[in-house]
Amino acid sequence: MKFFLIAVLFTSVLLLPYSIKAQTEKKVNTTTNAPFMVNIDISTLKPISENENAVKNATYADNTQCAAERTLDLIRRLTFEEKLALSGGWNRFLTSGVERLGIRPVSMADASQGVRLQTALVKDKSTSFPGMLPLASTWNISLAEKIGQSIGEECRALGVDILLGPGVNMQRLSVGGRNFEYMGEDPLLTSRVATSYVKGLQKQGIIAVAKHFIGNDQDFCRHISSSNMDERTLREVYLLPWESIIKEAGCKGIMTGNNFMNGIPCSMNKLLIADILRKEFGFTGLAMTDWQNTSYNPGLQYLVMPSGETLLMPDNSTFAKYIYEQIAMSAERRSEIELMLEKMICPTLLTLFETGVYDRSFNDREYFKTFETHTQLARQCAEEAIVLLKNYQSILPIPLTKRILLIGGDELHSGTGSGFVAGYGHIAYQDGLKTVYGDKLTCINKPDDKMIQKADVVLFRLNKSAGEGKDIPFEEPVDELEYLRHVAKLNKNVVVLINACNTMPMDWLKDVKGVLWCYFLGQERGEALANVISGKVNPSGKLPFTIENKFEDSPDPQFNYLGGKPYWDGNNQYKSYWMGGEGRVEDNFRQFVKPGEIINVSYKEGVYMGYRWYDKNKIPVLFPFGFGQSYTKFEYKNIEYDNRLNTEGKVYVEVVVSNTGDRDGSEVVQLYVSEKECSVTRPEKELKSFAKVTLKSGESKTVSMVLDRRSFAFWDVKKHDWTVEPGEFDVKVGGVSNNLLLNAKIMIDKAIN
Repeated sequence: MKFFLIAVLFTSVLLLPYSIKAQTEKKVNTTTNAPFMVNIDISTLKPISENENAVKNATYADNTQCAAERTLDLIRRLTFEEKLALSGGWNRFLTSGVERLGIRPVSMADASQGVRLQTALVKDKSTSFPGMLPLASTWNISLAEKIGQSIGEECRALGVDILLGPGVNMQRLSVGGRNFEYMGEDPLLTSRVATSYVKGLQKQGIIAVAKHFIGNDQDFCRHISSSNMDERTLREVYLLPWESIIKEAGCKGIMTGNNFMNGIPCSMNKLLIADILRKEFGFTGLAMTDWQNTSYNPGLQYLVMPSGETLLMPDNSTFAKYIYEQIAMSAERRSEIELMLEKMICPTLLTLFETGVYDRSFNDREYFKTFETHTQLARQCAEEAIVLLKNYQSILPIPLTKRILLIGGDELHSGTGSGFVAGYGHIAYQDGLKTVYGDKLTCINKPDDKMIQKADVVLFRLNKSAGEGKDIPFEEPVDELEYLRHVAKLNKNVVVLINACNTMPMDWLKDVKGVLWCYFLGQERGEALANVISGKVNPSGKLPFTIENKFEDSPDPQFNYLGGKPYWDGNNQYKSYWMGGEGRVEDNFRQFVKPGEIINVSYKEGVYMGYRWYDKNKIPVLFPFGFGQSYTKFEYKNIEYDNRLNTEGKVYVEVVVSNTGDRDGSEVVQLYVSEKECSVTRPEKELKSFAKVTLKSGESKTVSMVLDRRSFAFWDVKKHDWTVEPGEFDVKVGGVSNNLLLNAKIMIDKAIN
């Protein structure tokens, strides 16, 4: 019934709008917004039922009515100015409110790995969870849903109705400044983790705004660069996570990318938003811009309303100027524009009614009681995320009798920018290790050489910072790497703790005995690390990305070159100049980029991104996708399958996994599919399923995985659809992408479209 109503309303153009009137101290503001957040008395942010301005007996104010009818009723009562105001944000991180009708402003906040308090109205505290990349490193789908649900509970406590996450862009290159906010290089892994996270978050009535749609995979000149890719690449790699979170999790929001896609701004791209997301995938939620998008393109404002975008953030000033110019032409043009505005704001209002945002109190402090369980969950996630890359001569776990020297700068717990979450009650590495090792632990950031030589084990904290607005050169951190090389010459028992979400030179690897990839693990990082290093927890993290030998091996090592030199910035340094103003930019930028000129980034590798690239080109890597060691050993045997693709659309695969070591542990079972012969060139293998299994020492379990039609398909650019060709496929299973010990051959006897 709901979808019938929506269809009727759209057909009649009296569409369910998401409009809200921007107000500050009861004064309407339809075109501009304050550059900084205005203090707001949250006690005034009441549900409709408690607001004295709500129209009594009105359908929109009756929470027993369906969301579609309530939206239609509200839009009929809005003035033109209120409809326009509802197309833009207000006060930096709020939507506008329609005070005249008792509709409160709606609050939003960054980001994916917790609530960034700088953007929230209630600033008590919020848990700093591990970021999205370490979450993906757990390969634990149920854990992802629990993390999402916990962050949803914190949103309810802090009065956050819309969370600006999760980040679901792909890690196209290892130098991406926001890789810590994303989930690695594989579309299936990203899809599974993101879908579970969104399900958990939205259980609390919080609107998940997945970002940044689409191809916003690097920060190089992110507002003026165009990610150019072919249709097959878009479909087989970059669209898959978005399709999954919409169809399987019912994601209520998306944020469009800062970038252009094939020459058209993502923030006003009808093909991507209206046609693919909405018509094809069935997305009915709000679609918002990132905080700079439409203001970069004042001459393209006519593209906004037809695009499927519904909310311009942080304000709609550029768009409003265009609207007022248009309605000044004639009464007929004003009427036409008003109907288009109704279409534009409809999905936002519908979503806010569907999720109950307008009907609930602004925040519920009872949810603060859940925070204790959140810290426990953050610790578990950190434990499962840590990847054991090297453990020569079983230097780990470290016995309690060993004298340990912890050196290097204080470890990073979060990336910077909108993804930063401060957290509270931090347990740093030193704190966690001290609890376990007591006086056997000494912590000095940069001790003298004699202390390094005398230690039984040296734990070296290697930090590589990253964040929004700047990609990170592969060679960094130069000084810390040089110091590590020095330390490795002084002591043969060095264990490196890599606090990073970007790769780096690892020529020192041969000179150290142990390496743990620790990402940015949030506020519970110290206890998690201590549990892994002491052996209380057996490491089970698996890399969601490839660690290359050198950046020149990657698919596009010159993605950010201007005039033969790399340019790393992407944080508005160029905005004024690019828009024809007097802005200051570096000489090499001015020489090679003219005002208004789009910088093209060609995704020339096509579908061969990540491990697919290294497989295709036979390029050796340092650590492959899916790699991660354990303190125990696992054995794979007896792969079996039941091919019901023709009758049920499924292939059921089973393997037996045994823990043959002397410690309990968890293993990530990875399944890849390869097609022997095909009319198009396909990757050597593609991840199509996985499962995380926990086994006691000596225990065996049968692990079941299911493949569907899409697991064998490629995107046919002639048919513009998925196609499975008849032929022989290899189904390969193992614990890491480059060492798949089990193989079954499956015959598909007819084409499946």
